[in-house]
Amino acid sequence: MIRTQVVAFNLVALSAAIALGQTNPKSALKRGAPPAAQQRPMCEAMPAPAAATPEARRRARDLAQNGRQAAMLGDSAAALAQLREASKIDATNADLAYELARAYETARNAAGATAEYCRFLALAPSAPEASEARNRVASLMPVRQSSGPSIGSTILNDGITSFERGKAMEAEAKFAQAIKAEPAWAEAYYDRGVARAAIGDRQQAATDFEEYLRLKPNADDRSQVVAQIELLRHRPPSPGQALGIGLIVPGGGQFYTRRPLRGLLVLVGTSAAAGFALSTSTKTTTVEQTATDPFGNPYTFTTTRRTSERPNLVPGAMVAGALALGSALEAYAFARHGGGEPRRLSLTAAPTREGFAARISLLLR
Repeated sequence: MIRTQVVAFNLVALSAAIALGQTNPKSALKRGAPPAAQQRPMCEAMPAPAAATPEARRRARDLAQNGRQAAMLGDSAAALAQLREASKIDATNADLAYELARAYETARNAAGATAEYCRFLALAPSAPEASEARNRVASLMPVRQSSGPSIGSTILNDGITSFERGKAMEAEAKFAQAIKAEPAWAEAYYDRGVARAAIGDRQQAATDFEEYLRLKPNADDRSQVVAQIELLRHRPPSPGQALGIGLIVPGGGQFYTRRPLRGLLVLVGTSAAAGFALSTSTKTTTVEQTATDPFGNPYTFTTTRRTSERPNLVPGAMVAGALALGSALEAYAFARHGGGEPRRLSLTAAPTREGFAARISLLLR
């Protein structure tokens, strides 16, 4: 007869207050100079062009279409020539100015591209492409060094001071002002991304980090920033859902937090414990009985009886429950720490000569 052994289920320590992990970039804020205090000259004022006649507009459209077709065929020189002629005929068409600027940029003609971007901005300062055009002008025009800090630098430094004092929202607003003053300043986008991540605006923070890499493609910390973007774009698991799923399905919390191998191990271990609990053993016993023969004379005889029982039901069920509960708590802690590992989780289960013993230790700090 197998004796039932009490299963040891020991939660070594479970902290009542588990710190909520926030997704913040590990890197410090950047204090680099704007593109520059270097003061890139912006577009000068341009006189309004004379309005084109309807016939001139039609001819300009035809030339522009020919230029687009030449570009599709890979003849960039012909495309540039057609767009240049179209822009001369209809100098009021902002779209033609933008297309011509892109064609000049493709031809590596920085001066021509800058002039056309500036003409586009003069014609359509509020167009959706205006911000991109200003950035392109800032990157194409030559840098002119200036003495003393720029307005953008002063604002950025104020934002860094606010952030270091724990005022992330105030810092985010100041970094936005610095970006407005210096639209092509990569470091300002980076710092605003840090501030936005600190206040929980994950998607906008990722967008700022992407803009930082676009403006500074050869950044030394590119790989770290890319990793941060992926982490910010990824929706963090819910601690409550991790716990609930783990309690309903053993190992479900690990599958939910994207750790399928651990979830599979928990599921297999719980299934094995449940199988052990439901295992049956057949016991045969000899019983002496009394009966009466047809003539009324009593007599005794022996017979055997077979009975089925589950001697491991209690220890097996306790082990299965301990595994399920321990894995659910571990998934909860993992989600609460923002995807970080819980401090310690150890599961030990082994059969003994007297039954089945298990020990679970979960330590969270």
